[in-house]
Amino acid sequence: MTAHPSLLVLCLLAAPAHAQAPAATPSHHDRPPADPFTLKPLRGGVHALYGRGGNVGFLVGPEAVLVVDSQFKDMAPGIVAQIRKVTDKPIKFLVNTHHHGDHVGGNDTFRPISVIIAHDNVRKRMLASPQDILRDYPARVEEARKAGREDQAKQLQEQIEWAKTVKVEEIPAPIVTYDNELRVHVNGETIQVWHTPPAHTDGDSSVYFEKANVLHMGDLFFHKVIPFIDVRSGGSPNGYLKALDAVVARVPPDVTIIPGHGDVTDVAGLKAFRQYIADVIDAAKKARAAGKTKDDFVKTTELAAYKEYRGYPDRFRDNLAAAYDEAGR
Repeated sequence: MTAHPSLLVLCLLAAPAHAQAPAATPSHHDRPPADPFTLKPLRGGVHALYGRGGNVGFLVGPEAVLVVDSQFKDMAPGIVAQIRKVTDKPIKFLVNTHHHGDHVGGNDTFRPISVIIAHDNVRKRMLASPQDILRDYPARVEEARKAGREDQAKQLQEQIEWAKTVKVEEIPAPIVTYDNELRVHVNGETIQVWHTPPAHTDGDSSVYFEKANVLHMGDLFFHKVIPFIDVRSGGSPNGYLKALDAVVARVPPDVTIIPGHGDVTDVAGLKAFRQYIADVIDAAKKARAAGKTKDDFVKTTELAAYKEYRGYPDRFRDNLAAAYDEAGR
């Protein structure tokens, strides 16, 4: 059974195998196991790599390789193998767009060879995840069991056992962090990395390759996929709108965009995702104005235009709940 996204762990960390946080994989991460990778060359030496977990981006050139996100622990060696099909240059940099395990789970593979870069909050959340799991997950285990989701309960219990034994120094957190934005200069390319208002989480980064005119947005952007808004980690529906508007205002209109999940697209695809977020927020505001309870709103509301998006049955109602709660503040 696939784990419900609302129970996505704060960080499904990669470290030595005995210290690995077991992965509870939301359905929007699934790809056929017999075909885990699809490599898509873009331009200016930038490639997109689809696998199991968040989309990977990487830049190759005469000096080195810079990678964006590392998927899960078991996927990371395959990511390196895919890069090696393109270049034998050293993999010197890894940027994490946020702290979720389908984007940082492979960090342990990259830690011996790369400088790992992310927002300040990514490091904080990764290092704090054992304590957070021990504090929060026992109650979630009971919730899962009461709902008859035994597979979920088992996964959560495994994460509790991991949190009891992991050492902080084993957690492959970023070693270079920033609070607003930074730039990496490699291969004659300038890579802008900037923080946005809290949206998917409170540690989201966009990564823009200037000359190639390619943008990797991590989970700030789910292309034709219903997003997971991690409210427990500072995520916010209204923050999503602010973040997306800031990105659109900053990049050229002809930019190529690698989303966190879904296919590579363009600004039109990004604006369609923004419209989804706006429609969810608008529905929540109207429901509150009409005096609807949260339970009634979440159970009865549908947005027909997005029913074909992947993840609609799993995450749409969680999005509604988050927007309803935020509309009341």
